[in-house]
Amino acid sequence: MEKLKELFKKRWFYIACGIMIAIQVVFSLRFMGRQYFSLDEVSQIGFIAKKNSLGKILDYYLTSEVTNLPLWPLLAAAWYRIVPYGEGWMRFITVILTTISILVMTKMAKEYGGERVGLLMTVLTCISAIVMQKCGLTFRVHAFWLMFTALVLWQYIKRVKSMGYESYRRIIVLGVCMAGLAYSHYFGCLTIVYLFCMDAVLFLTHKIRGRFIISYLIGGGSLMPWFLYMLIKRTMNLEEFWPKTPTFESIPKALRFVVSNDEPVYILLILAMVASVLILIRKFVEDGKELQNEFIRFGLAMMPLVFAVGDYIYSAHINQHSGIFVYRYFLSCIPAGLLSVAIFMDDVLRVLSDRLKVSKVMAYGLTVALTFLYLGSGNYYYDVKDEISAPYDNTYGNVRDAIVADGRLGDENTMIAINANRANADGFEEYYLEYAGTGEEVHVVSNDDLDIAEQIKKADHIYIYQVMHGTPDVFTDLMGNEFKQTRFDENIGLYVFERIN
Repeated sequence: MEKLKELFKKRWFYIACGIMIAIQVVFSLRFMGRQYFSLDEVSQIGFIAKKNSLGKILDYYLTSEVTNLPLWPLLAAAWYRIVPYGEGWMRFITVILTTISILVMTKMAKEYGGERVGLLMTVLTCISAIVMQKCGLTFRVHAFWLMFTALVLWQYIKRVKSMGYESYRRIIVLGVCMAGLAYSHYFGCLTIVYLFCMDAVLFLTHKIRGRFIISYLIGGGSLMPWFLYMLIKRTMNLEEFWPKTPTFESIPKALRFVVSNDEPVYILLILAMVASVLILIRKFVEDGKELQNEFIRFGLAMMPLVFAVGDYIYSAHINQHSGIFVYRYFLSCIPAGLLSVAIFMDDVLRVLSDRLKVSKVMAYGLTVALTFLYLGSGNYYYDVKDEISAPYDNTYGNVRDAIVADGRLGDENTMIAINANRANADGFEEYYLEYAGTGEEVHVVSNDDLDIAEQIKKADHIYIYQVMHGTPDVFTDLMGNEFKQTRFDENIGLYVFERIN
């Protein structure tokens, strides 16, 4: 018993964090296969379809899918080709990546403020519905992107901690992590630009040496050949982008997204931002020499606000037709935002421990309990459950089942159409029809296809899956008076048409 007590005393941090992360993993494993793929996930399958060669996959991301970068699709394509059929198996890779992200964010927080800050960071990440839903339970780039963001910030904190004595090894490791982030998502590139601005301040104030630039040459320089080649090969019009123009109210909504719309954590984030400014000013006035911790704290606390305000100004006032204000893009700010909250909570607990003589064990134990029960309960379980049970945009498997039940699959006079892009049709065709074991090689028509009219002329029976809200005019206009609608399943968005003559 004494040995166990001694072991717990020495390893309490790893034991406590390990238990919380294990709970999060179990929860992810339970839910990862309980919903069909969404529109974006099916499109992801279409981009990396087994019929596509490596060259074809890369060509997609150099021509038509230029708003995304190739590193995650290559990993996803390899994963897709080795795991069995099933949404759970496909999302298992994102559960792994999300778990690694949480571990790295815990290490990042511990690097900054010690074990107590690390423990608080573990709690905040494990109860984050955004980390769970958008990363762990979605077969898309988000978990991969979150992992590299956390790696970059962790390595950046380590490098700034050695301010003035940065080793080449640490600078190169940071650069390699930046390269991974740069090839994950374009908002990851903005993260790198933001850190460069922080480093520029440190360099101009003679806090770091010029060798810091090596990290950015590795990170940004490695992306330049791809970016320039993309500009040459692209077929997508970058002048028109789909996001709506944001309003001023979009800024606080973006900040709330960073903390999973948890109002208490949002309040703590705002307080953390204010505290970071005041603490930096006080430290600068008292002693302007050792500012590593205060500078890191200020820079990371301001990151969500700078991203939100900057994105709003660009999307609402500079380039309204090609705005980039999308809430999920602020995933880049989650590690910095949650770290700022963890640091602020640690400050509050230190005051409680010192002023009220509350034991540190009791203070942190109470914080963990309250965080799980109060701050996270609404998002951590119920929001995930609600999203999984939501009927809209979750029906590809149901559409497949309805078509198979009609017994017309494989009939040469039957046409299956999907009112979405070509990649979405490819993903539906390969994953939910061919790979699912229907026994048929089926061609699914997309509203991007040039031969829709020819396909309709050959058909006597047409299924149209309306992925988005609205009506499938792109197909019905071409049908004219030769077809009549015989069925519409509103729950799954499936239209059925029969030829009249």
